[in-house]
Amino acid sequence: MLAAEAPKITDWMQAWGSVVGLLLSGLAAMATWLLFRHEIQVRREEQRDNEAAQARLIVPVLSDPPQGPDEVRSFTIANYSGVPFYDLRVMLLRNARLIGNYPSALHVLMGEVAGSFSYLEVPGVDVAGIAKTGDLAIGVYFTDASGLRWSKLNREPPIRVRLDDRWAVLDTIRDRQRAAARARLEKEMALRAMTYRSRSRFRLAATIALLVAVAIFVAFLIYR
Repeated sequence: MLAAEAPKITDWMQAWGSVVGLLLSGLAAMATWLLFRHEIQVRREEQRDNEAAQARLIVPVLSDPPQGPDEVRSFTIANYSGVPFYDLRVMLLRNARLIGNYPSALHVLMGEVAGSFSYLEVPGVDVAGIAKTGDLAIGVYFTDASGLRWSKLNREPPIRVRLDDRWAVLDTIRDRQRAAARARLEKEMALRAMTYRSRSRFRLAATIALLVAVAIFVAFLIYR
């Protein structure tokens, strides 16, 4: 009687098939979630890269130091994007301090822009003499064809300007300090996110293992 009620090999195969199916379903769900997170990150990076595409192709170049006593520092801004940009603001800086600018804001621009700076009057500073040295930087603000506002310092990568900051002075030191602080924060957040993902994966694996154990126990109770 007991031998007749014992589970057959087909019953055990069906039970183990259910367990394996549950395990594979859990693994598939985890893989789908990881792929979804990766796809979101890739899409965000692509969006940021596409937004900065035109800004990267607008290149400000500071001319060589003037030689004559009455010559002033000049600049050129090349637009390699093939589409116009707007509301250009050009500034001459030394040690994060504004010492010259282009006298009027330019509007719709298509090709190369060339001009000369007007020096500012800074008490106790020989601006004209400083402008003949090489320790200078050119800063620009502009709006791209999509209406996004950007700032660039020399040939460095463009920085998105969230507010209309066209009349502000480019503060090189603060920008670099903020960039360094932002990089440290992003690194710390990445480490925290990695730790959180590791814990989440461990919890998910533990949950799947628990479900498998429960399924095996239930199958054992049913087919014993």
